[in-house]
Amino acid sequence: MNRKSAASSHFLSTKAGLDMLDMGGNAYDAAIATSAALTVVQPNLNGLGGDFFAILDDSDVKAINGNGFAAELATIDFFESIGLSEIPKRGHLSSFSVPGLVSSWSVLLKNTSLPSAKLFEPAVKYARDGFRVTPSIVRSIRLTKEADEDWNSIYSSVAQGGTLYQKELGATLEKVASDGGHSFYHGNIARLIENDMVKKGGLIRFDDLDRYEAAVVEPLHARYRGSDVYTNPPSSQGATALMWLNMLNRHQLSKMEKRPYYDTLISTMMSAYAYRAKYIADPAWLPFDHSLLSPQYDYNEGIIQAKTGPSISDTTAFSVFDGEVGISAIQSNYMGFGSGHNIGGTGINMNNRGCYFTLDRNHHNALAPRKKTLHTLMATLAKGERTIYLSSMGGDVQPQINVQVLCNVIDRGMGIQSAIAYPRFCYPASIYGKSELFYEKDLQLGSGKEVVNLNSMMGHAQGIVVSDNVETGIDPRGDGLIRYD
Repeated sequence: MNRKSAASSHFLSTKAGLDMLDMGGNAYDAAIATSAALTVVQPNLNGLGGDFFAILDDSDVKAINGNGFAAELATIDFFESIGLSEIPKRGHLSSFSVPGLVSSWSVLLKNTSLPSAKLFEPAVKYARDGFRVTPSIVRSIRLTKEADEDWNSIYSSVAQGGTLYQKELGATLEKVASDGGHSFYHGNIARLIENDMVKKGGLIRFDDLDRYEAAVVEPLHARYRGSDVYTNPPSSQGATALMWLNMLNRHQLSKMEKRPYYDTLISTMMSAYAYRAKYIADPAWLPFDHSLLSPQYDYNEGIIQAKTGPSISDTTAFSVFDGEVGISAIQSNYMGFGSGHNIGGTGINMNNRGCYFTLDRNHHNALAPRKKTLHTLMATLAKGERTIYLSSMGGDVQPQINVQVLCNVIDRGMGIQSAIAYPRFCYPASIYGKSELFYEKDLQLGSGKEVVNLNSMMGHAQGIVVSDNVETGIDPRGDGLIRYD
């Protein structure tokens, strides 16, 4: 029996990871191959200019927080001086958060077994030889209205479909493969990023890149129904899921009928999100109160009325398992293609993660140089009778997707594929306001706003469950692939 597996939201990136495993590579090899391929085949969801978070299940459990900080020039005074009361969501003034993905690859590369060039080979091939774009990419291209000429020169040709070529991105990936990402932060690529920023009025400079390094950190942890659940610490929003699971531990979900089951999930979720808005930020600016994760913490549970508009973002997630080591990971440029700011000559799409900051000086997520915004990316690992590697795109709703899938597996006894495909609800509120509650039609909640089944606003989750067998789950809401051996 093959106990190796890879799961991602695009069939070509899944194939890249599986190929590394078939060559005798380990989970780290598969993770880099999958991650690099995703930057090519899902440019609307992530890229070299974006961030990366992961949970590593090796001899012990570790986390990678690969989110960048705001550039030195990104200040509230600057935005106010040009007459802005909020940070733009697109364009060169939204692209000031230093990318963390490539630095995260440097962390993973320390444990790989195959040659670096081999790991990036599929991504380079997809970039140079091209691939047929999916309907989701076409839709994202058509929706991207505020992009620069470098971006348009790459993507406008496939706005109606066809084969996408990203030759400059392929060359950049080859350079990253050759030096482990050093040039991206300390060499020629960093200089190209700075030069493009200066030319277009952006805010990142060489020194911002040169100072950055992804962090390997202790994960957050909570117990749920006999399983140890791990996720990324702040500035990731992962603690939201653990607080929510602590509340759910006090309810016997497995014995509930549908109506009380979902009433309980939604009311406790609302409470967890209220805590998220108050207590999670860059820990250098707002230290996280770990007592919030105590099983005895006296949470204020109760439904909070949902009123205002949703916060929307796009992300891509994957999991890999080599028979011994497992990795759950997620990466993103934030909103669609990110800022729409493409670094000329490199194929790099810069993220717009910095627009999650506020210019309200009194808010704990107020913009400041070298500060990290509250980050929506999170990955999940649950270790009990079964080991579950899980992550999902979805922006602000990622804790909701992770918890709903975990409850489907742990409380309702579903297999991981059924648990992921099962209808979901979502509450896409940012930390600054509230939202309507949405649910997929077949869930038949009866309260909230009904949307079509398999709706992407419910995220694209990917997961692997390991017990006597290895089971893989791919979200039908995405473009993933499962290989059955």
